[in-house]
Parts: sequence; structure tokens; C-alpha cells
Amino acid sequence: MPSVPRLALSSLLLTALSTASAAGILGTRDSFYNSAFCRQYGCSEPYRSGQNWIYTLNTGDRAFIRRENDDAQGRIELMALFIDEDDFYAETDRTTFAELQRTAIGYSAFTGRIEPCYGATSERTLSSYPAPNARSILCVRDGGLTAVALLADLTYTNYSAPAPARPAATSSSSAALKLLDWSFTSCRSNRGVTAYLPLGEGAACTLQVNTVLNGRRLISASFEYELEYYVGSVTAKIRTPGRDTYAAGGGGNVKMTQQGGSLSFTLPFNVRARADRRYVRVGAIGTLVFDDGSSKRVYEPLDIR
Repeated sequence: MPSVPRLALSSLLLTALSTASAAGILGTRDSFYNSAFCRQYGCSEPYRSGQNWIYTLNTGDRAFIRRENDDAQGRIELMALFIDEDDFYAETDRTTFAELQRTAIGYSAFTGRIEPCYGATSERTLSSYPAPNARSILCVRDGGLTAVALLADLTYTNYSAPAPARPAATSSSSAALKLLDWSFTSCRSNRGVTAYLPLGEGAACTLQVNTVLNGRRLISASFEYELEYYVGSVTAKIRTPGRDTYAAGGGGNVKMTQQGGSLSFTLPFNVRARADRRYVRVGAIGTLVFDDGSSKRVYEPLDIR
């Protein structure tokens, strides 16, 4: 009988979506065993341990489903493909994971190479917010198994189809808005300028988001946060209450400066030291809204020292 993957999967999961998504079964209460994926890959009867459900596929890989609780109809928090590194076939694995994505979120968001995941010694994010009901696509490793996983967006509560695109007034505005990359560049506190967030110090940290705006204008942004800490050798996460906001018309507690397509947000942080818990990272979850009605999501971790 297969062992239940230990992973840091428990550290990746908090609470699930509160409503089902029309684009795939991730975050819903739907049956995975009756899905088109299982019909295609001949899913075995599942091995179940609590919230975890494991299905052997006709490729030799295994599908892993985690629900929000022990209920067989609990909402799906995570969907993963477990690959035996001693017997992998990259082309088959890519195809299988593409089909798993279609079942999870309605389409294949990540089409790149997954070979870098084989033997990876740390978590690797492949895609952030690939769909409204998905927070990330990532790969992690457990013993001799590689897991390529889709993690539910734990903050999204009401998926609906995107609004029809507005007619473009000019050729520049008809081109797609793109987020290229983002990262924290620095933090300013009583310790001076650092590349990390000082524990127990109030700090202003700059999150830089590089974009191709193509005529769009940012009108608002909001940021929520989660803190990471260790419980033994496992990383746990906790969501902090409230949010920080920016509005182009004024208001909010986040400052934003713009140079061309580079948007720099100054976010206020103050993570206090605790005797019972040592925080190691804070993750910023941002929603950027533009004047054409579109929105983009970003997620970026920042070390705490």
C-alpha cells in the first residue's frame, strides 16, 4: 500500500475556497474519481488517509488529492501528480500534468519543462495565480517522488467568467496587459536598508512589479499577507487579518511610484517577535486593478531575520 506523502503539503494548505469554480474542480466539492482525467488514466480505487486521497494511474504515476477535511465531499485544496524519479518519462509526465491542470482549472496553464523538478531539493514555483481558483503551480519533493501540484487560491471566493473585452480605442490598448516579474528590492527600518524584513522592527519594504501596460493605467491595488514559521521540521502558514491598499485617486496606506512599466509599492510591515513562534517569511498577496477592468495577481515571499 503506498505511503501517504509527507511533503511540506500540510504547510501549503490553510483553508479552502468557499465556493466552487466553474473552471475546473480545484476548490470544489466535485468527484475526482469520476472526472475525465480518471477515465483517461484509469485511476485505481483510491487509497485514503484522512484528507489525503491517492490514485494509481495507468502510467505508473500517482494522482494526489487533498480535501479541506476528512469529508469525502470536502472542497479540494490541492491536486498533484506524484512521479517516481527512478522511473520517469518526461514527455509522459508533461502530458499527464497538462491533463491534470485541465481537470483542476479548465486548461493547461503551465506548458513548460518539468524536468527541473526532478530531484529538486526545495519548493519551486512554476506559475503564480494561473487561474482564478488557483494560487500557484509548484513542484516539491518527497523522498524519491517528485510532486507537481496545483494549490487552490485560498482567498478567492466567487469565481465568475471574465467580462467581455472592451473595444480598443487605439492599437496600443488592444495589446495584452502583461506582468513580467516582481520581487522585493529592499526594506528600510531602524537597521537601515536590508534585503530582508527585520523581525520586531517597523519597516517599509518595496515590492517592484515590472509590467507591459500597453496603454492601461493602474487604478488600485490591495495586499494581504501570510506568515511562515516552523513547527518542528515542517513549515506552517497563518494568514494575517486586514489588508493594505493603494488607490490612484488617493486614500489607502500603500505608496506607489511608477517609472514606465515599473510599479513600485511601498508596503508597511511590523512582525513582532514571539517566544512561542519564530517567523521566517512573510508572503505578500497582491491584487492589481487597471482602468480597463482587468486585474492581475502577484505573490512574493520576503525573508524575516
